[in-house]
Amino acid sequence: MSDLRAARRVARERLGVQRLHREQAQAIESVLEGRDTLVVLPTGFGKSLIYQVPGLLLERPTIVISPLISLMRDQERKLRQRHVPVVRIDSTLRAATRRQVLARVAKGGSLIVLTTPETLESLAESTFAPTKPALLCIDEAHCISEWGHDFRPAYLRLGAQRQVLGNPVMLALTATATPHVRKDIVQRLGMKRPTEVLAPPHRPNLRLAVHIAPGDQKITTAARLIRRLRRPGVIYCSTTKAVDQVAGALARAQIPSARYHGKMKASERTSTQRKFMKSKRRMVMVATSAFGMGIDKPDIRYIVHYQAPGSIEQLVQESGRAGRDGKRSDCILLFDRDDLRIQEHLQKQGRADPAQVQRVTQALGSWFDEGKTVTPKELALSARVPLTVARSCAAQLEELGLITMVKRGHYGSRATPEELRAGAHNLAVRLETLRRQDVKRLAALAEYAETGECRSRFIRRYFGEADPPECGICDNCPKRRSVPRSAGRRRSPKRPKSGS
Repeated sequence: MSDLRAARRVARERLGVQRLHREQAQAIESVLEGRDTLVVLPTGFGKSLIYQVPGLLLERPTIVISPLISLMRDQERKLRQRHVPVVRIDSTLRAATRRQVLARVAKGGSLIVLTTPETLESLAESTFAPTKPALLCIDEAHCISEWGHDFRPAYLRLGAQRQVLGNPVMLALTATATPHVRKDIVQRLGMKRPTEVLAPPHRPNLRLAVHIAPGDQKITTAARLIRRLRRPGVIYCSTTKAVDQVAGALARAQIPSARYHGKMKASERTSTQRKFMKSKRRMVMVATSAFGMGIDKPDIRYIVHYQAPGSIEQLVQESGRAGRDGKRSDCILLFDRDDLRIQEHLQKQGRADPAQVQRVTQALGSWFDEGKTVTPKELALSARVPLTVARSCAAQLEELGLITMVKRGHYGSRATPEELRAGAHNLAVRLETLRRQDVKRLAALAEYAETGECRSRFIRRYFGEADPPECGICDNCPKRRSVPRSAGRRRSPKRPKSGS
């Protein structure tokens, strides 16, 4: 039996999937033939199937790296329901459970192992390498690229961990990657002449629209819009304050709603998410970007961005959570140029500035001069920077070869003070380049909001397509329009510049 025939049989009999999409089949076949594979498919397209099918066919473990524990839990639950051999290893496991899971991994054989970059690093040599994994899958692979919209420093060491594991086949999955980000993913993961499987960044059943909504009119515009749209739906806000304001307005309008943001207790977030997923009422979830990754609710009829997101990538990824059942769904941005200031502030918080880089490298030099190792938390305190900045700087200095992780969570170095100072300069230059890319991404988002051309065409050109067709259903296309557009001046169409 050919690899692809076996894959289709396993998808049907073990996973309940009657038909593989062309892109799914192409990617699965590439993996089973032993080729590194980079997959860029839209949110809701079934990317997880691309590692699940090989995971059932391969005779050695498949390791899947994910950035979120909540996402891993959801995947584990669904696979167990299908009686697929799967384990999850992360920092939340109790000691007894962890021992049982590690014992199962040690047995090897056909098994899907869901874990985080940090856990992989701590267990790669002692636990995973002896089982000779057949496949290493990197989910949300854009997180490895500083040029992407969701950079995670922990992803930077995954290429090195692959070598520790014995160089298994590498599969990288993402929904949003410009040509620059795709190149960065391949380079940083050390992928070898990978097969690239690409599809347009959003599904054709999603109807894109923008409403120009000045700040003093926005809450009224949102409430009026939500009354008219089919529910359930999700409203994304950039701040917790806006979440509370919108949820309050919906409550006053007697529209069933819930709220979700990172400042809520974990138990509250879990309860709210469960309520939304299971609710028979046509409710609305009002949330920050903390909500949504891994959410598989097929009947979400709309996504509204109450405030501008930070990039086209974020807009596309979050909009892709609508209409997974294939039915027509709305993806609407309420745009006010003043909202861009919020994103500018968030971008500044997310990147180290030159002064912070200098303080981090000076603090590292002090620790290393005394022959000590240092944790990111200790580094943050010494350098007087946020922990996120300390972690990011340390990961990038490690990539530059100036510091090394000598044991879990502890950095050391043999670099001279002069080498550390040079590294600080190089890192500051790199971060300034990335800051400019942040500005370009936000400018592209504003251009999308104000363009007069087909919105789908605009997005596809942003992600590198030379001459994509018009969608025919967005608010700018001739075959419009189910959702009226507020009056607002539009810029003349021009080719969007990719943010990366």
